Amino acid sequence: MRRSDDSISLKKVLVFTTMLACGTIFALAGCEATGPSPSPSPSPTPTPTPQYANQTDRTNGEAEYVGSSTCAACHADIAATHQVHGHAHKLTRIEGAAPTFPEEGFNAGIPNPPAGFEWDDIAYVIGGYTKKGRFVDTNGFILITGVLGIPTQWNLDFPPNGTVAGFVNYESARNTPKPYDFSCFQCHTTGALPQDEDFPEFQDGLPGLAGTWQEPGVQCEACHGPGSNHVANTSARDLYVDPGSITCVECHNRPFNDQTGKIEAAGGFINHHEQYPELRASGGHSSFDCSDCHNVHVSAIYDRENAIKRSCADCHPNATMASHAGKVFVRGDYEETLSCESCHMTYATKSGSSATAAVAGDLGRIGDTKTHIFRINTAAEDFTSFFSEDQSEVVRDANGLAAVTLDYVCLRCHNGIGNAFSLTVAGASGISASIHNE
Repeated sequence: MRRSDDSISLKKVLVFTTMLACGTIFALAGCEATGPSPSPSPSPTPTPTPQYANQTDRTNGEAEYVGSSTCAACHADIAATHQVHGHAHKLTRIEGAAPTFPEEGFNAGIPNPPAGFEWDDIAYVIGGYTKKGRFVDTNGFILITGVLGIPTQWNLDFPPNGTVAGFVNYESARNTPKPYDFSCFQCHTTGALPQDEDFPEFQDGLPGLAGTWQEPGVQCEACHGPGSNHVANTSARDLYVDPGSITCVECHNRPFNDQTGKIEAAGGFINHHEQYPELRASGGHSSFDCSDCHNVHVSAIYDRENAIKRSCADCHPNATMASHAGKVFVRGDYEETLSCESCHMTYATKSGSSATAAVAGDLGRIGDTKTHIFRINTAAEDFTSFFSEDQSEVVRDANGLAAVTLDYVCLRCHNGIGNAFSLTVAGASGISASIHNE
């Protein structure tokens, strides 16, 4: 039996948001509540909010891991949607060939490893499904440019910022090997355990993989905990279900499970894993849980229609589209029908790529990940005021709030490239302060 450790967090929430008991099977998606028909009444009885027996014990009574295939045997619908989610493909074991991904992942895939390497030289691929891919060699070390002198990160196509798939440099300044250890894989795997004096194991026996995991990728038990007791007694309904955003906080936040509210940044963009502190810095939205808007089992990239539970208009029915209603931004082959998110969830965050001046102009800034800082700073200030002096974090006010500057918002489109007229930051400031007043 492997060590059980209550202090080791089980990553990223895949909370069962639509679970009702169906026979003796707990939370089988798509089932309807069973029981006697209700008596006729003038109005229907509201469906009660499901109550889950276990919202506190993430070990599920010191249970053992059973694997996502076991979960899928009863929860086939949820398993199918989760397989389209980026969580499931955060880490993929390589068996001498390119990783394979669901066909719904229309932008996913890596054709080759970096120059000079064959697939037999690669043990795992990190990502490669939504934004970028990195490579772990057969000794358990991440391939980096600083050691090898070649581009080692594969960026996928990303039309909003003009990125075309191909290799780019990764960690050029580092000249020592980079192990893929617990500090990395704790958010990329299921059942991760760190290495220590009492547990001196290496995953797969590889020297770069200090610590172990149960399954690659963020699978069912990463968030719901080990499932052996649940499988043995499904009617007990005691599998862990996150009552809020407890597990989301841990990995969509750096350092791991940080509680300071700091929003880390680098190179003029927010770091890609900062969604939780971003949300907390967003004023009236700061009390939201992730699952208030997200169906956490469904990909917001490859199945957005079913992934987003609420639109902006659901809570802001009287807000206007600021004269942008029905407008379509066009830049070459890229087209975007403008929405609230176009401005209030702009690409101020970077995972793998950002726009060049040929796409964003000299002043515009476009990353590859939507920020969850919904507030916009309408002053005539550029991105330098958005970050600390060393650009290592987002500036927050005395109340912990932040606001995105206009070069990420207006100048993403109004930069002289495409069908939107050109603006400066000062010009955008003059318009934006009253832009919702028709």
